[in-house]
Amino acid sequence: MEAPSYLLPRPQFDITPSKKAAFEALYLSTPTGSFVDYHFPYPKWQYLSYLCETRELVLHGSQNLGIDEVEPRLAVDIRAFSNQRAIYATTDGIWVIYFAILDRKSHPGMSLFNSCLRARVAADQLSEPLYFFSITQSARIQNPWCEGVIYILPRRTFIQEAPQQMQGAEIIFPHWISSLPAKPVARLLVGPTDFPFLSQIHGHNDEKLVNLYTSHPDVFPLEALES
Repeated sequence: MEAPSYLLPRPQFDITPSKKAAFEALYLSTPTGSFVDYHFPYPKWQYLSYLCETRELVLHGSQNLGIDEVEPRLAVDIRAFSNQRAIYATTDGIWVIYFAILDRKSHPGMSLFNSCLRARVAADQLSEPLYFFSITQSARIQNPWCEGVIYILPRRTFIQEAPQQMQGAEIIFPHWISSLPAKPVARLLVGPTDFPFLSQIHGHNDEKLVNLYTSHPDVFPLEALES
């Protein structure tokens, strides 16, 4: 499967011995439930992705900096998997920052249209992650970014979204939900500069997006984009 041009490839992500040692030491030295004292030159998304690749953890992004226990909340979404009362989480360190830095308190009507996926290219091999990000255009032009926090949660109660078949390929989504509350293992402050695709977030027309998805659910609704 050749990736569509509108999907963004993940920036280069190499784990060197020194980077691995730094990430391990930081994780092990962070008291349970505390904020991570992040001081490395490496992007924060790399640390988050590394944790989920090496441990049974998931990531939840929020504007709320003071959550002691993340609780399930009812989500409203066109897709059935994303339209449940649950904690929504991911194992992808870039995707989660997108959710943490959107100022939905100041822009309560802002809708999100986004994706993170990997394609199975062989029986034991997945493609690198691919991304798409968009928000309501009327909100996007106001730069609705904010500081947020990534809650690092134990994975044991979470289930992953089932793979789907698209264009003859198996597509894997690093999208997880849990119906049970979860206490953070750790938390990490993030801001707009930590999101590597900030300038590549599109803006869409909400009404067109809903109409296109409703009428053609198997077609990526690019015609709803305004930027």
